[in-house]
Amino acid sequence: MTPAANLAPPLRLILQPPRRVAVADLVVRGVRRARQAVRIRLLDAQGTVGLGEALPLPGYSRDDAATAERVLAALALQCAGGGLSVPAAPAGAAQIVACLAPHEPVLAAAPSARFALECALLDLLARRDGVSAAAWLAQGRALQAVPVSVLLPEDLPGAVAAAAAAVARGHRVLKLKIARADRTAHEEDALLAAVRAAADAARSPASAPVRLRLDANGAMNPAQLPARLAALAQHGIELVEEPVAGAALLRLPALPLRWAADESLAEPGLAAALLRLPAASRPAAWVLKPAELGLTRCLAWAAAAAGSGLGVVVTHSLDGELGHAAACALAAALTTPPWPCGLAPHAGLRHPEPGPPVLPPPCKPGLGEADPGDAP
Repeated sequence: MTPAANLAPPLRLILQPPRRVAVADLVVRGVRRARQAVRIRLLDAQGTVGLGEALPLPGYSRDDAATAERVLAALALQCAGGGLSVPAAPAGAAQIVACLAPHEPVLAAAPSARFALECALLDLLARRDGVSAAAWLAQGRALQAVPVSVLLPEDLPGAVAAAAAAVARGHRVLKLKIARADRTAHEEDALLAAVRAAADAARSPASAPVRLRLDANGAMNPAQLPARLAALAQHGIELVEEPVAGAALLRLPALPLRWAADESLAEPGLAAALLRLPAASRPAAWVLKPAELGLTRCLAWAAAAAGSGLGVVVTHSLDGELGHAAACALAAALTTPPWPCGLAPHAGLRHPEPGPPVLPPPCKPGLGEADPGDAP
């Protein structure tokens, strides 16, 4: 017999028209990038509010704020009569998937719009249940305490100072961008050596060694990759994210350092192809960005990675408070402990004070964020 919960009527939510606002610019890889946020509110019949925000990063995201606003406005108009329908069962992330399934053709044009809706649904449904977003996603599973890595500034003095401060706070993984066009390999080695020296000097002798995580954003030369990674290994490298881009990841030989797939996971079919690689050629981990890949898809891919012995790193895409909170909730709700995650506060947040080396499980209802309205 069909469970009674499946016979319950769906929850109907009002999607208010989106609001597009300017937010603080960010400098990424030496380029200042102007950003705009598209904010949405979902409401149920009792007045419970769920908040979401699309905040695409120019030059990196697959869509822009104008596209996200257009898609969300069209969806709000489309759902104006009957509301956005959320099935009563199954509970958890599958509810969000089922709710958005009829609208996937519209949402496909704007991944950031889809993420904003996922966040708003997660926020509202968790608030209705009186639990945190992480607890709602976990559906009764114990939450993870999430170790946090720190992305260092790209200039040498700033990187050295930030490395020493982060290690003194207890962080054990420091991340740096590499393979920049404006920096030679010699300058890069000098930066890594200086960061390594600062980290080792700041570390207590009784604490665990500090590891460096490198992010190439797909910019390394495939022909020179084995030799370059062998040279980088002297600095105590944990992992290299996205050493080359796209399908080139499928042709990598066995390498002297572990590597992870990041931006390329947005390419259709690539994640499944990476899992089919022989163990010696496979990535050690996946870097999951909910704002780019989708919140619920990241949950599914994290389970697939864990089932194949791959590590998982959850990170933000320089999101605002809502997107950052959703990424933190996802990391805490994973079925297996993630590797140190890129979830430290960043300059694009309204209050980017240094965070702890380990995120405790969230406890505020929903995403725990107040409505920013039209505030930048």
